[in-house]
Amino acid sequence: MNLDEFHNIIGKTIMHCQIIEHDIKRIYASMLKGDYYDNLIKVEKWSLGQTIKKLKELDFSDKKPYLSASDYNFLMQMTEKRNHWCHEAYQNFIYNKEFLNSKEYLDECYKLRRDYDRLSQVSKNVEDVRIEIQNKYGRV
Repeated sequence: MNLDEFHNIIGKTIMHCQIIEHDIKRIYASMLKGDYYDNLIKVEKWSLGQTIKKLKELDFSDKKPYLSASDYNFLMQMTEKRNHWCHEAYQNFIYNKEFLNSKEYLDECYKLRRDYDRLSQVSKNVEDVRIEIQNKYGRV
């Protein structure tokens, strides 16, 4: 992967993280009893991890979850992945003058492709669930 492709995919990876966080909070606010907007104001203050834990508990409460256990496991790892791509990835190779040929760069390229592919899939799943739930509960 060349550096321009790396830049492009890392941007898309971060975009998917933001979309997932947005949708997770709206799913929870929609499913929670009470006023959707009041729920959303409360949920917006929470961390992503806190929201995912509470959503998983609510989602599995009727034994018919919208998201799979595998999706929730991945979502719980997402904060760490997002932090890596925002704060660490470039530091792992950029100071090497020959970084494009370095093991560190190749390792980051591999991890980036793997995370991007999974985040793309989960992002689509979460978006579909958000739309389904907001339609079901008559939320905006």
